Amino acid sequence: MRKKASLSLSVNAIVVVVIAFVVLGLALTLTRTVFKAAMGKIPEAISLTALEAEPTAENTITIPETVEIGHGKSKSFSIGYYNKDSDTHEDVKLGIKTCLDPEPAAGAASVYDFGTTNTPVITSISQTVEASSPAAYKVILKENGLIGGKKYICTIAAYTGSSMSPTDIYDEKQFFLYVTS
Repeated sequence: MRKKASLSLSVNAIVVVVIAFVVLGLALTLTRTVFKAAMGKIPEAISLTALEAEPTAENTITIPETVEIGHGKSKSFSIGYYNKDSDTHEDVKLGIKTCLDPEPAAGAASVYDFGTTNTPVITSISQTVEASSPAAYKVILKENGLIGGKKYICTIAAYTGSSMSPTDIYDEKQFFLYVTS
């Protein structure tokens, strides 16, 4: 005897399937909304985690202890800055304030100040840094005619404005700059 196959779904089964698709659609919409909101925060998190050391109130500018650069070359890397003040810092840039040559050649300058011919230049995009908050900067350091094969003591500053007058400087830190031949 042969039985004929029958396709019959009860009303309950149809309701369960419809509810399952509605719940799945809501879950996917919620997941997409959460990920879309998180994607807006990811660039900030990545830039801070890409630093060797995250800036803190005790270590406000994070730059390697020694930066090595070829004579006449440029180098790109990341630097962190922490606003330890209670007010927001607007348009904060990073720059080389001074470089000291501990063994100057006869007749050569021993200190190179911001804006002079041989002072290395850091190029960075200015940022607004909220109170008690860190920020990460991608910078390009350009060696600007220093003598190769020497180590210099330099000062980097976080400042605002177009000059590094004492009233425009938020913070500064010393580091070694080794210029290779």
